[in-house]
Amino acid sequence: MKPIVFLAMFISMLLIQPVFSQNKSLLNLKWEQNYTPTYDEVIEMYQLLDKNYKNATLLEKGKTDTGKPLHLFVINNKEEFDPVKIKSSGKSILLINNGIHPGEPAGIDASLWFADDILRNKDGLSKILDNTVIIIIPVYSIGGHLNRSAYNRSGQTTPYETGFRGNAKNLDLNRDFTKCDSENAKSFSKIFMEWDPDMFLDTHTTNGSDHQYSITLIPPEPDLFPPIMENFIREKFIPEIYSKMEQGEYDLIPYVSFMFRDPKLGINMTQEGPRYSSGFASMFHSYGMMTESHIYKPYPDRVKSCYQFIVSLAEFTSENSKKIIESRKKGIQESINMDVCPIAYELDTSKYQMIEFKGYETDNEQVSPLNGLKRFGYDRSKPYAEKIKYFDTWDPSEMAQVPEYYILPQGYTDVIERLELAGVKYDRLEKDTIIKVTVDYIDEFSTSQQPGNGHYFHNKVSTHSNVQDIQYYKDDLVIPVRQEKIRYLIEMLEPKARDSFFRWNFFDNILDQREYFSPYGFEENAIKYLEEHPEFKKEFEGKRKSDSDFANNHRAQMSYIYNNSEWFEKTWKRYPVGKIF
Repeated sequence: MKPIVFLAMFISMLLIQPVFSQNKSLLNLKWEQNYTPTYDEVIEMYQLLDKNYKNATLLEKGKTDTGKPLHLFVINNKEEFDPVKIKSSGKSILLINNGIHPGEPAGIDASLWFADDILRNKDGLSKILDNTVIIIIPVYSIGGHLNRSAYNRSGQTTPYETGFRGNAKNLDLNRDFTKCDSENAKSFSKIFMEWDPDMFLDTHTTNGSDHQYSITLIPPEPDLFPPIMENFIREKFIPEIYSKMEQGEYDLIPYVSFMFRDPKLGINMTQEGPRYSSGFASMFHSYGMMTESHIYKPYPDRVKSCYQFIVSLAEFTSENSKKIIESRKKGIQESINMDVCPIAYELDTSKYQMIEFKGYETDNEQVSPLNGLKRFGYDRSKPYAEKIKYFDTWDPSEMAQVPEYYILPQGYTDVIERLELAGVKYDRLEKDTIIKVTVDYIDEFSTSQQPGNGHYFHNKVSTHSNVQDIQYYKDDLVIPVRQEKIRYLIEMLEPKARDSFFRWNFFDNILDQREYFSPYGFEENAIKYLEEHPEFKKEFEGKRKSDSDFANNHRAQMSYIYNNSEWFEKTWKRYPVGKIF
């Protein structure tokens, strides 16, 4: 063979690179030395994987509050990265989000480790990709990750440096999914709607109770889902994911959500609302969950247990790909057909199961090594394994009747932007018109005294409804409710729903009264009104005769006439979203 021909064949062989070609890891991960990579190191490692594997790619998917792009790493078993084509091929999609709280970096390291292993087919992991595509957000809160310090996370000793909880706008991004104040959340919404993940994992670390587990799980909360998906979670997902974890080095336990100071007395299943990542996912019929690595365990154990969970979840998703996809399709249809929708829940303390819990005895009189004073703590010299109550049922405490349409005035551009980010379908009125709609009036509410993630959140909202003929205008929005985004629409547009746009201050303008009266200036119109409305005048005179305080209070009388006549503005506290049933 001529040398030039041999050289050409050799170059050709290099260009035709097999999908799974590396025997050794390409990455320089140092979690065993209690080191988690910087932001630049994370991206450089994903770029290295992108360069070496043609079936993986690192994409830039919108901006974040730092101005830096939000990256998405896609792993397939072939060179296809179009979500529409992937969906049409029948594959399920697993989205893993990391670094939402950069002081909790175990998932960042574990996802890099997993991406490297599955691409080089370590332990046969590549078979997962037969039925499932893995997409990974390497670091979500980039601004927080760049704000790196040894003093960011006071409850942990390792890794030695981590990022900061707030992002570049000092927002907690795990409270921003619905209000969407950050560029991060807007870019995330675009990713989520474009890829429509069947499974979603957000990786966290917790500093709650001390116990023997390195990792805990907040699963998809069954009661947030339509019946077919609820059954899938309870009967299929939860038993199998725990079984898979039992086969590895690290046991799994539900996140220790405190009902009592001592977990021996019972814990409850956590239900995350729409502001949180897993609650956000549930609105779109995606099986969303969080892992919570345990802050008191060595960092290598946190990373390894998170890695073990990612492998278990990816295997489960691949093995049950068709069932997961089908359950979501049927679940969406069940939601579209519902007449009423839960908008608030309460824990049912009459229902529970017994689970084994490996904890440490609590000690209310533990002596502080700092000052010798008594404190509450856990005695690690006294481990135990006992059956405890696990309360895992949330009952609807308030229901909303499902309308056929919402009517939204076009002036609420901040709301419209978020509806569009969520992929909501809507039409616009072709001309000015009067529509008979049901409207809610805000009766009572309380507002937090301290800002929460940049807002003064409204609590304890009560309303009443009226049917009114309201003038709407060309280009106002007509939103059909019975669409795939039905749960999102109801959660966000019903004012009493727990994370609604109203609660997050998007409609606070209606709480201001625009028109007023002065007793002197209004008197002429008040007299005229009484003369033109004799029945009301009779009612007014009767009140003056029966109430001496009222009879001697000029302003109270003017106020009575104003508030009980057409002079009083109908739009005060009238929620602007109309409903057609």
